[in-house]
Amino acid sequence: MIRLLSFASFAACAWALSVYADERPAGVPSEARWVKVDRVTDGDTIVLMDRTRVRLHGIDAPERDQPYGPIATAALVYMVARSVYLGEVDEDRYGRLVGQLYHSNDGYDINASMVCAGYAWWYERYAPDSQVLNDCQVEAQQAPKGLWVDEDPMPPWEWRRR
Repeated sequence: MIRLLSFASFAACAWALSVYADERPAGVPSEARWVKVDRVTDGDTIVLMDRTRVRLHGIDAPERDQPYGPIATAALVYMVARSVYLGEVDEDRYGRLVGQLYHSNDGYDINASMVCAGYAWWYERYAPDSQVLNDCQVEAQQAPKGLWVDEDPMPPWEWRRR
């Protein structure tokens, strides 16, 4: 009888864990996979535990030596924590995976959140049809939030050309 109860308890726990392990937060697409994050290199790039470098799709954050660069990096560190859901979008010219990130617990769009909070620009060149990123940038500029507090912030693509 004790063995039967032990087995029943084990089976119930295993079933409960399998149900919750497969549950993803609302807003996370079914094709996005859960991944563990090793580190954040800057405000628009992360490295996964398997050493894959992921560039966030549709955004460009200030460079590390640029005003707001360290703040953008810290914001991304906070948002990704130790894991995210990753939707693969493309591969860039440097061989990095270009991806869409979703918060692992709350399911929100991390890429858009970086722009909405004023930590990154909408990189219109690579995501020209993104109404979400457009709206986020307009909202951040009008508030003004983050880098938009400066009168004339320099976009990273211009900073890199200096």
